Amino acid sequence: MPSGKTHDKITIVFLPILIVILYFLNIPNISLIIISGYIFSSFMFNGDLDIVSRPYNRWLFLKFLWIPYQHMFSHRSIFTHGLMIGTLVRLLYIMIIPIAYMYFNGIDFSFLYTNQLLISFYIGLEIGSALHTISDKTVSFFN
Repeated sequence: MPSGKTHDKITIVFLPILIVILYFLNIPNISLIIISGYIFSSFMFNGDLDIVSRPYNRWLFLKFLWIPYQHMFSHRSIFTHGLMIGTLVRLLYIMIIPIAYMYFNGIDFSFLYTNQLLISFYIGLEIGSALHTISDKTVSFFN
């Protein structure tokens, strides 16, 4: 599988390609949000949070939040590296306490899945996560 440095380089190389794709899709109002999600996912929110890794260490003093996650899932399982599933699992994991708080205090949290900006950010998260998983699987295939 690619090293952390290689994953970072892949992220940087793919960024201009993503920008061009979004330009031709002509969605200027959400392109920056998608790009933000992509960058965040690639550097801090990808499948390698299931091990001590560059993304894990980038959480600095908050990296302790990911220790239970690392114990729940084995590295490169479908729950950490699965397309769509991995991102959803990480989102549910990191949002479980805020969502539970909102639920038990009667706060409507439907905005989390109906807000266009949040959905756009999720799309960016998924693109970054998918690129990470695809690069892992490609390197593993050739090794």
